[in-house]
Amino acid sequence: MKSVGLFAITEKEFQDHTHSRKFLMFLSIILVVTIIGMASGSVDYNQQIDSYNDEMSVVDEDSEMVSYWYKPSIMTIFNSVGALLASLGAILGIAMGFDLITREKESKSLKILLSHPIYRDEVINGKAAGGILALLLALFVTFIIGAGIMLIFGIVPSVDDFIYIVFFGLAAFLMIFSYFAISMFMSTVAEDSGNSLVYTLIIFVFLSSLLPVFVWSSTTDLIVGPAPEYPEGLVDFNYGAGGTAVTMTIAKEESDTSDGVTDITEDEAWQKYMEEMEEYWGKREMISGFVNLLSPTNNFQDIMNTLTYSSNGLDDLLRSSYSPADEESTGVMDVLGKLLWNFVALIAIPAVFFGAAYIRFMRLDVR
Repeated sequence: MKSVGLFAITEKEFQDHTHSRKFLMFLSIILVVTIIGMASGSVDYNQQIDSYNDEMSVVDEDSEMVSYWYKPSIMTIFNSVGALLASLGAILGIAMGFDLITREKESKSLKILLSHPIYRDEVINGKAAGGILALLLALFVTFIIGAGIMLIFGIVPSVDDFIYIVFFGLAAFLMIFSYFAISMFMSTVAEDSGNSLVYTLIIFVFLSSLLPVFVWSSTTDLIVGPAPEYPEGLVDFNYGAGGTAVTMTIAKEESDTSDGVTDITEDEAWQKYMEEMEEYWGKREMISGFVNLLSPTNNFQDIMNTLTYSSNGLDDLLRSSYSPADEESTGVMDVLGKLLWNFVALIAIPAVFFGAAYIRFMRLDVR
């Protein structure tokens, strides 16, 4: 049957990855970083919980007091290792995929393999499946150790916390798999493993370091244009003695009502200016968000930050400061709605590169 060859190649690739020195080396580094980061993060989390409980006890004793403290979230522990995991995980994915095909071409084993009664799609799919299973194993071991450290420090996640942790793990896997798919595609394009590694590292540097340059102020200004200027005579800046104190006065219009009472209203020019500023910053945020979606590393960091701020209630606190009447808290589905496009992008990027690798390998001239 056709699936027999696929399973055999998947098993072989999985064993090759899990027994290779580079896989074990990167996995060991990730585990060491995870243990140190989770331990320090757990200590900080327990200290934050103690401070939060002390603050809440004071508020309970005096019901008239209003507390602006937000409850710490378990995701702050994962946030402490997320940045390092983004870099090390990306390098692990690259290390596993950059020589996936070139290694076979250099050893002449690819020609021998394809001379057997086996389909080409079984070869490329089996290699991808073996790499995916190895990545899943690495993440599973990492999260098991992380969970064990939390339990040692007496931290037990709630149901919502567990869902956030699953989102975090899924985002981490998709980020690593994105770079694995990119390196796998380069392995089908390059003539040897050295060139494949160089090409992949160039793309990695571009996506993780150079692409974010496009969201800097100077670069975005070239696309969006300059910010709207203050209308003349609308805003007066008054400098104090020595130029140290600065006050800003917004011009007002006075209009007489029918009952003879003077009504103070904001100048229409100020309202127009605020609308233009809102539109201007909306365009900047749209460009920044779109560019970040193209970078698996930045995308993962955005997901990590969103999970942290949403799960600890900071979003609710900020929203209530603007709309005190809004007491509805952010739920899990609300957080998932915020991250929908982030996950779509993290799925689309590896799908595109794996599809390109598949097409390239199917047309590869093996001599």
